Amino acid sequence: MTVTEEFASIVAKEAEVIPFLKGLDKAQKKELGPSLKKLQKHYSEFVQQGTSSSYSSRGSQAQNLILSTAAFICFNQKDFEQSVSYGIINREKLTPILPWFCPDWFNTYVDKLSQQEFVPFDYNWYLDLIDQGYLQLNRQMVAKILPELIFVRKEKTWKFEYHPENLLKRESTLKEHLWYLFEFETNLHAAENYKQFEDNSAPGRWMNALKLYTNQGKISRERLLNESILCATKNFNQSASNWFMDFFMFLEPSKGELLHFQNELLNTFNSANSKPYNVVLKLFKDLVVDPEFAILPFLDHVPLVLTAESKTAVSSALMVLDKLAKKYPDQQEQICVIACQAFIHQDNNLQLRAAKLLQKYGDTNSETLKEALQAYYESLFSEARHILSDFSKEYISSDALIEDQLPEAATALVEIKLPENFDEFVFLASQSFDQNETYHFDLLPASILKFQDQMTAGNILKLMPAFQRAYKIITSDWASTMGYLDSMLAKFFTSYGQLLVSLNPVAAEPIRLMHQSFVKSEEEKKAKWNSYQIRLGSIKAWEIYTHSTGYKPHKHILLNAFFMLERNKSLPLLSTPTHEPCRVSTIALIERLSLYQKANVIPGDMDFQVAIARCFTIDQAEALKIANAKLHGEYRELVGVVFGEEQSPKDGSKLKSAWLVAGVVRNSGNLTKWASYTSLTDAYLTGDFAWNSLVENYISQQYDYNLRKNIDVHAKRKIIRIDFGDKQKKTSVFKTALIKILQIPAKKETDLSIYDYTELKFDYISAEHNDIKRLLYLNPNQPQILLAHIINKGLKYVDFSGENDKKLIIYALEVLLTLNYSNSSITDLFVASCMISSDKTVRTYAAESWIKGVTEGSMDSGALGRIIGKHEQIELAPLKRFTDLVIAHMFQISQKHNRALEILLECSIEQMSYVPINGCKKLLEIYAEVLSVNKNKVNNELVMKRFKAWEATEALKKIIQKLQTTES
Repeated sequence: MTVTEEFASIVAKEAEVIPFLKGLDKAQKKELGPSLKKLQKHYSEFVQQGTSSSYSSRGSQAQNLILSTAAFICFNQKDFEQSVSYGIINREKLTPILPWFCPDWFNTYVDKLSQQEFVPFDYNWYLDLIDQGYLQLNRQMVAKILPELIFVRKEKTWKFEYHPENLLKRESTLKEHLWYLFEFETNLHAAENYKQFEDNSAPGRWMNALKLYTNQGKISRERLLNESILCATKNFNQSASNWFMDFFMFLEPSKGELLHFQNELLNTFNSANSKPYNVVLKLFKDLVVDPEFAILPFLDHVPLVLTAESKTAVSSALMVLDKLAKKYPDQQEQICVIACQAFIHQDNNLQLRAAKLLQKYGDTNSETLKEALQAYYESLFSEARHILSDFSKEYISSDALIEDQLPEAATALVEIKLPENFDEFVFLASQSFDQNETYHFDLLPASILKFQDQMTAGNILKLMPAFQRAYKIITSDWASTMGYLDSMLAKFFTSYGQLLVSLNPVAAEPIRLMHQSFVKSEEEKKAKWNSYQIRLGSIKAWEIYTHSTGYKPHKHILLNAFFMLERNKSLPLLSTPTHEPCRVSTIALIERLSLYQKANVIPGDMDFQVAIARCFTIDQAEALKIANAKLHGEYRELVGVVFGEEQSPKDGSKLKSAWLVAGVVRNSGNLTKWASYTSLTDAYLTGDFAWNSLVENYISQQYDYNLRKNIDVHAKRKIIRIDFGDKQKKTSVFKTALIKILQIPAKKETDLSIYDYTELKFDYISAEHNDIKRLLYLNPNQPQILLAHIINKGLKYVDFSGENDKKLIIYALEVLLTLNYSNSSITDLFVASCMISSDKTVRTYAAESWIKGVTEGSMDSGALGRIIGKHEQIELAPLKRFTDLVIAHMFQISQKHNRALEILLECSIEQMSYVPINGCKKLLEIYAEVLSVNKNKVNNELVMKRFKAWEATEALKKIIQKLQTTES
């Protein structure tokens, strides 16, 4: 029997393995290695247990331990780390092995374990191994395992006892090892969390232990204080950093000790966390009057705090500066200049505190102070500006903003060009699947149509990398940035490759060979996994698993291109964008239509609809001139609707869906004329859906541990509910009965339009967020139709359930920033709801949409305000999100924006509840500031009614009285 066979027998019988392994020489261990890997893989696989539905590893606990023991003895370090080890690294298992075998990699392996979150050593065993010569001391490992030393688990329970005396059992523990806790980030701050104690010991056991032995002189108090301060500024996590600052205070440092450690305490101002410097500033409030206080180093460090996010820290720093200015008159100018940095905060209380400091100690004739203040003047609130008027009037006019600061609207359209030659086409094909530009989806089929007659053997070879990319997209695992449209486009491209093989088999032989290799790979996957679905196939069979009709317009356009390629038709697609991001110029549409007219070919229905939906006009007179010269009949009449002419299709027209799109886009307010061209209700043509934000009752499932089953639980939730209503028009009962009685032939169903297909159909967002830009760009003049579905899927709870929901909303906002569209109730709902979203990026994009809309005169700020106010009636989201957004991104953009902001705030207040909610005070403070810069006063009756009700709340009384007395 060979060594391998004997070992396999031992594993199968769960026999004692140590005697066998002891008898192996180096060559036999090497021989056993490959078989050991196979046995580990076999026994570690999860398999079904009998006829039950449970799964576990094939190997028993004993068998897996045998394999792990053999791996420890036979493998090198790399193979052991890659093997499946089951608890071999512990005192009980290694103690009988190490005296006769210790691998030469053992110390290196253990050192690497110190980088992991959990390690299989306790402090005493690790030091025993060092004493026995198996390991060399690793400081980080000691730091990682030391926090558990003072906790002893009671046998066979999960109860613990506190034993600080364990720190005294080894002389090196307090003398040397203790200080490693201050050198490396550990779990010291949370060491006793989730432990249960029955010995009546007080929480904070590590602090108590260290203070105990410090008081007994066993630990250097000076070093302990110093190291604790230093840890607050190391790159430790926030909880660890805060623990060391708490420990410093727990040691109750004296005034002399605080003065001694001034430089170290000042370094806490560099901390990424606010707690350390908040604690230090609190100490400095009392320490600052001492003659030994280091004023100059403090003044050097304090700007770090004045610009920090912690308002408590900024306020404390200003208090300390106030005391210093009083004590040191010769430093007053420098202190005032430094204090100006607090004006960066858009907070009225902080600005007032800083302004009063300047008013008290600042010299109004100081040019240095005036120049320092000038940089912050435009961000000053009215009260602070009034206090500082003597400092600023020589430098700043009374108007903080002037209209020529207004951002310019981006009106210039960037032209999109098709590849001019085959090499440019090859470059496009290679990047079309990377989503570098949304319009690449449209450019690829259009370019193939343009260059279909140049598919020689040499040119096909140039396209092989692009074909390989398409095949890999179809057959590989799904990438996080990939959308279903990328899969669709890849299927179209590979289908075109197969078409080339059928049309020109000799030239397209490389495509055939590549296809066969991928077919073989897919079949092998299918043979290995029965449930695997072969992914290769034709564009004609492409489908999304949700069967969402929202993807059909793109598919129809690709099928239209494929239809022409099959028939070698050299006609362009009508919907291919001519200008970024998705627009089609009317002149280009007319030119393309004239080619179809000459060829006597009817354009693809969806291709024509999308072209009209994307259409825009730069020079209408020139476009009309070209249309009159090149088009006639129905094409000319249809294009006339795009220009606003009163035209209608004749009976028997095959382009009625295109007429519908043209009529709705150009005359969306009056749909009566086009009602007979669709079975959809008006809301599905315009996106004008009713909506409400409300608290609704619902039933959730909750597991009952007593009943051992899920039970129904009544609950409430805050939600944005869109009423989509009936999609199809209803036929009256009388009319239906009359049709039956008179035996009138059933009317032919209307052709489906882009409006019939607009939807998002999914329970959980999987890859739709990566498609949403291209879906919105199908109908850029009416984004509200799809936005209603986006709100319903990704924004109805305002807070996001996952990262994909968030990306869906962010990408939709990015689209809105690139479009010029007519505002609607749904676009207002979308932008306003994003302003109170849980994600900062979403809120910022929403503010950018408002800024753009106000600049262009297309945003209804009143509507946004009323929506936010309605949301806050039920506190759909914390009001603080909105007020923070206004201060950071919407206030003081320009005079025009300030006037729009006043309307927005006024309308939000008038819609809010008569019972004030959290955040109302900040909202009113901002409203007061906006009124001040606009030189207006409150004159809205609904707002005054809210004020009257809110004034009963003590915290709001002062600001409301101020608002009521504001003069214009």
